[in-house]
Amino acid sequence: MRVLFSAGLGMPAALRLVLLARELQAAGHEVRFSCPARARHRVVRAGLVPVLAGPQQFSRAWRPDLVVHDPLCPDSTAMAAESGVPTIGYLPYAHPPLSPPPTVWIDPCPPLLRERPEPDAWQVRCDAYESPGQPAPWLTELSLLPRVCITGVPTGTRPEDRRRAQLFHRVAEGVENLGLQLLVLTGDDHPWSVVLQGSVVVVHGGDEGIVYAAARYGVSQLVLPAGEEERRAGKRLEQAGIGRCLTDDELAGASSMLRLRFHIAELVNGGRVLPAAARLGRTVAGMPPPAELVPGIEALLRRQGK
Repeated sequence: MRVLFSAGLGMPAALRLVLLARELQAAGHEVRFSCPARARHRVVRAGLVPVLAGPQQFSRAWRPDLVVHDPLCPDSTAMAAESGVPTIGYLPYAHPPLSPPPTVWIDPCPPLLRERPEPDAWQVRCDAYESPGQPAPWLTELSLLPRVCITGVPTGTRPEDRRRAQLFHRVAEGVENLGLQLLVLTGDDHPWSVVLQGSVVVVHGGDEGIVYAAARYGVSQLVLPAGEEERRAGKRLEQAGIGRCLTDDELAGASSMLRLRFHIAELVNGGRVLPAAARLGRTVAGMPPPAELVPGIEALLRRQGK
């Protein structure tokens, strides 16, 4: 069976697709992986073959039996729709996917966090591929202080980026004022299995990759949303009792730093949040890994006569 994977610009989605691609390749299927140029070195390091041409052009020439794609990427969705073969899409966390729908949805979202479940979706654990290598020693050292991890600080020059970056800096200041260990990460390729197992709170902008990683390792979350979709994702975390979502408006005014320090202390010191996050981590650990999807995918192809 020939399987073409097609990922969009979002690195977390690409790294989830990599895990399933590796399992199908290990099962003896021929796999190719289309992704943006900046992700190709991760694909190669994972032992997969990257596609250098555009996904639509390559699909017409290679003629796959199955397409697994990122349903938030217009190019991937268009290519899957015109391929004429069964398609599989990973159901997004908060963003509405593009049309048309795939033959099968895969849902990596823990049920507690899914706002609108897809009844026939295949559940899978929200793992993501991590590049091999030895993590920096300071990440693995034990600390006597609770660690707060901050990631996704905006680096753009737009006024809204600068305002949100200032908000992240204020959070960092609040963490240090409380005497906690602060870890600020840049980029989009981190050993979450190491970083988050040593953290009690992760602060981020609502990106689904971080939401899933924190859920996987039972870490509470503080969301500083970039937009309406991220705000909805953050509010879903609040409803699930495992985090807080704070917007610019909620942190405005002279007393904002005091309120911010209160929210950070609340997340770090427990109450109902830390036990709820730990329970979610145990739930996620019990979900099916990507390898358990392989028999269902093979059965799907047999039903289609491939």
